[in-house]
Amino acid sequence: MYRGSMNNILEIDLSKRLEIKINNQAPVALQDLSLSLLSFNRQFHKFVESETNRETDVGTELLIKEVRSGSIIVELVSQASPIVPLLWEGGTLGQWATVVEGTCKWLLGKAESPPREMSKQDLQEWNKFVEPVAKDNGSQMNINVSNGGKVINQFIVDSNEAKAIQNQIGRLVDDMDTPEDNIHLRKVMYWYQTKFDPESDTGNRAIIDDLSKSSLKVIFENNAVKDAMLHSDSKFGKPWHELAYLVDVEVQTVRGTPKLYKVLRYYPEDTFDPGLE
Repeated sequence: MYRGSMNNILEIDLSKRLEIKINNQAPVALQDLSLSLLSFNRQFHKFVESETNRETDVGTELLIKEVRSGSIIVELVSQASPIVPLLWEGGTLGQWATVVEGTCKWLLGKAESPPREMSKQDLQEWNKFVEPVAKDNGSQMNINVSNGGKVINQFIVDSNEAKAIQNQIGRLVDDMDTPEDNIHLRKVMYWYQTKFDPESDTGNRAIIDDLSKSSLKVIFENNAVKDAMLHSDSKFGKPWHELAYLVDVEVQTVRGTPKLYKVLRYYPEDTFDPGLE
């Protein structure tokens, strides 16, 4: 745990200076600080990679320059010389600060969309980045970009906003892991596997070629639909599990991949024998 003064300073210093100041009210845990800086570095590294061609070997890292009473000074450096003109002359630090600010505003509900596409891992790293401030009531993080001593970009995230950012990240990550529901009408479904048990919802799998070539688990909206489908019709001369049905289904997917069919309605008059041409 680092026990500095009330105003710890994290400085990331390039020709154009990007400075992060954490005005803390309590000691900063070493693990929280380390994970915050590592996450910030990975996101910056990803940003630089996206601004260069794929053949360029990118190497960026955070180096601790100095630790003294009341301050922690960190430098962000690049090990790949082809990147140097981009970083020092092209204003990438200013662009990166804009991305950081835009991301925070989006997570705070102050912008409709993020400045860059966000994966689950990206969100988790932003969560770690604001952790030292979120855990310290009354603290704040000041992020400045200056050029020749003149501030050209500045914004502040206080502890309440850091907590709000983490709460929103939690909701977004939960949404990524929650199945999405989609309703499809009048689709042909035929059984792939059944348990031959009208009282059970397990062991029943079906195929709807229009939606997925794989068989998926089947459940039913209610017992009336279930009872109607799981009984044979004497006019076909075949058991119910060998017939094809026209159904309305709710397809539950996880990250775009169908995982389950929920039968909402079926049309008995359109039931047919798939073995007949």
